[in-house]
Amino acid sequence: MASPEPKGLVPFTRESLELMEQRIAKKHNEEHKEDLKPNTDLEVGKELPFVYGTLPRGMVSEPLEDLDPYYQDQNTFMVVNKNRTIFRFNATWCTLSPLNSIRRATVKILVHPYPFLFRIFFRLFILISVLIDCIYMSIKYFPKWGPEVQITLLGIYTLEILVKLIARGFWTGPFYFFGDPWNWLDFSVTLFEHITIYSPLNFRPIFRVARNLRILKIIPLNQGMKSYVGILFQCLKKLAGVIILTLFFLSLFSLIGMGLFMGKLKHKCFRSPQENETETLHNRTRNTCYTRETENFYYLEGERYALLCGNRTDAGRCPEGYMCIKAGMNPDNGYTNFDNFGWALLALFRLMTQDYPEALYHQILYASGKVYMIFFFIISFWFAFYMASLFLGILAMSYEEEKQTAAEKSKKTEPKFQHTLLQEENEAAETKTTQIEMKKRSPTSSLDILDDATLRHKEEHTKSQKRCPMCWYKFAKIFLIWNCSPCWIKLKEFVHVVITHPFTDLFLTICIIRDIFFLAMEHYPMSEAFTSVLSIGNLVFLGIFTTEMIFKIIALHPYGYFQVGWNIFDSLIVFIGLAELFLVDAHGLDFLGPLRVLRIFKLMKYWPAFKMLMLTLAKSLVALKDLILLLFTFMFFSAVVGMKLYGSSYEDYVYNLDTDCQHLRWHMIDFFHSYLNVFRILCGEWIETLWDCFKIADQFSCVPFYMMVILIGNFLVSNPCFQVCLGKLM
Repeated sequence: MASPEPKGLVPFTRESLELMEQRIAKKHNEEHKEDLKPNTDLEVGKELPFVYGTLPRGMVSEPLEDLDPYYQDQNTFMVVNKNRTIFRFNATWCTLSPLNSIRRATVKILVHPYPFLFRIFFRLFILISVLIDCIYMSIKYFPKWGPEVQITLLGIYTLEILVKLIARGFWTGPFYFFGDPWNWLDFSVTLFEHITIYSPLNFRPIFRVARNLRILKIIPLNQGMKSYVGILFQCLKKLAGVIILTLFFLSLFSLIGMGLFMGKLKHKCFRSPQENETETLHNRTRNTCYTRETENFYYLEGERYALLCGNRTDAGRCPEGYMCIKAGMNPDNGYTNFDNFGWALLALFRLMTQDYPEALYHQILYASGKVYMIFFFIISFWFAFYMASLFLGILAMSYEEEKQTAAEKSKKTEPKFQHTLLQEENEAAETKTTQIEMKKRSPTSSLDILDDATLRHKEEHTKSQKRCPMCWYKFAKIFLIWNCSPCWIKLKEFVHVVITHPFTDLFLTICIIRDIFFLAMEHYPMSEAFTSVLSIGNLVFLGIFTTEMIFKIIALHPYGYFQVGWNIFDSLIVFIGLAELFLVDAHGLDFLGPLRVLRIFKLMKYWPAFKMLMLTLAKSLVALKDLILLLFTFMFFSAVVGMKLYGSSYEDYVYNLDTDCQHLRWHMIDFFHSYLNVFRILCGEWIETLWDCFKIADQFSCVPFYMMVILIGNFLVSNPCFQVCLGKLM
């Protein structure tokens, strides 16, 4: 129980500031310093323990002297909000005094928990502003009032930073403004925005990408996403050695590939010269950098690029009338080759991610020979073995760390638990002895009176909770509980026996399975006779499920029937089927037919393993909601950045992609197609869209963007260390 008087809670005054400065000066003069550690019960973000008593109204969201001895000489003061959540601020160094009224007001804005006005005008207001900004950035053509919206949002972000700066202070300590990396992000993005808008110089090309970082402001506003990002960086620290080792192996195999295949992908089948063309051909082929003579190359039917060949006996052969020479450009518009380290590294990274690898296999085997299949076999096996070893190694390492942590915690908590248990047993024995003695002294003791008062209080509390739904309870008792006559009660008992019989459950299970088979038998096109059979089957099963619902309502009353979630689900399926039956000719209700597939989930009532699996899946989705939101935020950010960087280039240089100047299926002109492109990259198909990006933009901008999407996206989706860390968190 909390004490009515505060224990140790002292307002932070000018005398407190002077005493703190004296303790700091004394600590600097001392030779031997005490090794204090922060109190885990008084960490930032935790609730103030109840041993410190109730929090007076005058101390809510006001500066207090720090209760933790570790911080009493660290230039800090505490603030506890209405929910008893602990906040900690620095008292000096590049900030206003804690006694300043302006700083007190900004501190109250930051720590205030849930009151309506503060929530609307600060945290929720910032969240809504970020969402509006995200919508604004995803629009390709801005309306006339677009600049005004941009300046308004910039003013809101600037106001937010000013409030935080005044409350926290201008420094990089743990409790200052710049001690939080997310504040660095907010400050940098806002500064770039001010430079872009108000600077006389044209900085737009420079800060075009930096402005899009505003999307990431949504992460610190969600505590779950913020925690996942912290775990992500912890995993990156653990994987630093693994990443360096992976880059080493990629570089090693790239150098080996350069030594084996440099220049060989330019070998093509060239038409043999006639007698009068010998001298001209000699002049053209004398240089290794041979000019493009596409009309003299040999093309297979339907192929876009010339047929590759080689000079080895096991390499590709040219047809009669053609000879194999090194001419023209490399395959895939010159983007697939091993002519230098950069292109070789890109080709090996493509093999590691398994994006369209069979095309590269065929090109190398045609140009160099089938014996080089050993090279690709070693690479594929090595990377598969390497990733499996990485997963198992990190899993084992994390398991050992978790095991050691659990063992250390058990060693620390076991003596405390035994001591607490003994104290509780002694207190219980003393209380029992006291009760017996007091009952012996008087037949109507104060304890009995106290017990009666407690029971009366509980009864009053229960009645007060039932006062609100009392009208509904009376209505349900009159209209939804059917006990009309003895004949009806007998019918209800008979139906209850039928509906709860095991053979009824077996019959319903068989009907559900047969209904699934009927749904699976639909195809296109269907004959009229087959369509009629399926329609009759649908009517039969719909009648069975409707009869089941009616019987259960009779047996359990409507009030009892709709108290069970599965019964509500069954009734929804029946109502959807009836709506489809009676509204079959209605326009715009074609979606009711596919909803019949929901009948499959009726099996969950009769199949415990299926039910457990679906419940586990639902719980997993709920537990990973913040991770899914983080992934979608990253995809949104990548789509906006891609649209801003390459959207205009896809329109201006469309002739490089299509001879008819028609837009390809995959582009980044608008947000929707850019988002689809990012989704395709995360699905593992990225090399072809990267080649398209090379044709319309600079290679030095395309490669970093694609590497960012591939590496960060796959790290969020399938990285084993991140999954293990998530398992620890959940």
